[in-house]
Amino acid sequence: MPGRVLDCPQCGAPVTFLSSVTVFAVCEHCRAMVVMRDAKVDTMGSMAELPPDLSPFQIGAKGQWEGKGFEIVGRVRVEWQEGSWNEWCILYDGVTVGWLAEAQGLLMVSFATQPDTELSSHESDYQAGTSLKILGKNWTVGDVKQTSCRASEGELPFIAPPNSIRISADLMSRHGEFANIEFTEQGTILYVGKYARFEDFRFENLRPVPGWNAEVAEEKNKTNALACPACGAPVILRAVGQSMAAVCGSCGAVIDTATPEWTVIQKAGKARHEIPTLLPIGQRGKLFDLDLEVIGVMTRRDEDSSWTEYLLFNPWSGFRWLVFYDGHWSLAHLFPSVPDTTERTATAEGRRYRLYAKGSATVKDVLGEFYWKVQRGEKADYMDYIAPPHILSKESYPGLNEFTWSAGKYVEPALIAEGFGIKELPAPDGIYLNQPNPHSKIWAELKGIFFLALCALIFFEIGFSLIQKTLPVYSGGYTFDRAAESAPTVPPAAQGWGAPNPKTIITPPFEIDHPQRVTVRGMAGVDNNWLDLDLQLVNAKTNISIPATLEISYYYGYDDGNWSEGSGEASVDFPHVVPGQYVLTIEPSADRSIQKMPFAVYISRGGVFQSNFLLCLGLILLYPLFLLGRGLSFEQKRWSDSAYVPS
Repeated sequence: MPGRVLDCPQCGAPVTFLSSVTVFAVCEHCRAMVVMRDAKVDTMGSMAELPPDLSPFQIGAKGQWEGKGFEIVGRVRVEWQEGSWNEWCILYDGVTVGWLAEAQGLLMVSFATQPDTELSSHESDYQAGTSLKILGKNWTVGDVKQTSCRASEGELPFIAPPNSIRISADLMSRHGEFANIEFTEQGTILYVGKYARFEDFRFENLRPVPGWNAEVAEEKNKTNALACPACGAPVILRAVGQSMAAVCGSCGAVIDTATPEWTVIQKAGKARHEIPTLLPIGQRGKLFDLDLEVIGVMTRRDEDSSWTEYLLFNPWSGFRWLVFYDGHWSLAHLFPSVPDTTERTATAEGRRYRLYAKGSATVKDVLGEFYWKVQRGEKADYMDYIAPPHILSKESYPGLNEFTWSAGKYVEPALIAEGFGIKELPAPDGIYLNQPNPHSKIWAELKGIFFLALCALIFFEIGFSLIQKTLPVYSGGYTFDRAAESAPTVPPAAQGWGAPNPKTIITPPFEIDHPQRVTVRGMAGVDNNWLDLDLQLVNAKTNISIPATLEISYYYGYDDGNWSEGSGEASVDFPHVVPGQYVLTIEPSADRSIQKMPFAVYISRGGVFQSNFLLCLGLILLYPLFLLGRGLSFEQKRWSDSAYVPS
């Protein structure tokens, strides 16, 4: 990699400038701030010492990003009123200077970029939540803050003396992208990049992390302990450089740990109580193949309830939260995107969430350490959106021009107990806002079998319908005549069968060649009256008859509105008629209002019973409908505690 090696003007030690873009470096030997001007170097005093840090990154570490390699060449420790973070200067592809930010357990890669429109240089134009369009993309201002340089090391593209002040605005998009606008005397500078995961970089030459890398028994859980400025008791830090506040276990004071000069943020009040913890500080466990250590615990409450939040830490993957309420657990992390929101919904990563609750939460008590300067009594306005088992939460902070999003997922208590080696945990009580619907889970496991059975039923129904076709046997028209003492003329082919009643009609004989259904359909022009046909299907050889009644009726009227029932057509089935020759006898009767009425009779054979199909369909649908009912009941109970029940 090309570069220039020049002598430090203060001590003579070699100072390397790897890129023509870098103009500022810190001498590793004497900590002098070395500035390059026109291939000449000069010093401008000594750099302050960097505070202790548990970061796995170091100058000289190498990695890859989007197919190209980079090397870490410098670092700036940036502070603001609520904490501090690392900005690692990287030389990307041996040419371009970029930045790898390490803040609140998140990693961001960005590069200076020329905007496509003029950006306002007034910080008042960048309020949290403000929407901007830059480089053809929509951005939302996440926060605006004043920062200062605590200390730096290595080489940088600008002069960064201690306590130098800058103001910047962080921007987020809906697609995991990151942007930052810095306000300088020379104007605004735009940096654009993305949020990333540690495993995306394929790092080499990282710094070993005490207590986490290549551990031996006596190194495990190695921590840093300093004296509490309030009472002098030792206070243990488990995430040095990442923790911005810690609570003294002896006196309860909240201590500012963002800098080596520890100061008391808040003294413990007289009403301070011990937090009952299910997961003790320092406990390590594994969740979803990620090693995590409990470093902080806080209790919070709103106007209706209180809950406990455990802060977990991993030096490579950052922070996670375990939220506990009435036996229910959710694992959450900071969500570095801006969801697409409406009045009652939020959409992120292809998942649609519904608003469940909003309000104001207050920190009751704290224990351990945190990545911001937490205080008892601290308030945050929240909005919870759910898509069980997932939850998406927005928090806004009164007095700070800032908001954050977090995403979480429900975790079964058994996984918590197994992951952290806890023998017994409280059983869940009631239904939690993002608790998965167990009936939906059962349905997810069974729906494949259900649809397979449904397809098979439809396949057989279609197959049998094609095989058992409906064929016409006979059709004839007749007239009911109340005045006639004898029936209409009996067809000649039926003569010899005899007629037990002079009004009885006998159809011509017809053949049934194999066991099958026989259907008789009747039609008549009934009008607020009825016509009955008493039927007998008679086997010509055995003289065995099968009786049936066919009622044709149609009524209508007006009673607080028009109504009607019945129709001028009806049918009846003779199931499984054995082979043979048959005739059908018909004896009509009618409403007293009818003197004469023509009617028609149609006889067919074959086809399949729809009742069999419907019966099998009902059996197949029975359990899914049961699950649906139980699932709806579960959801009704879930939303009974919400003021935003979906329609």
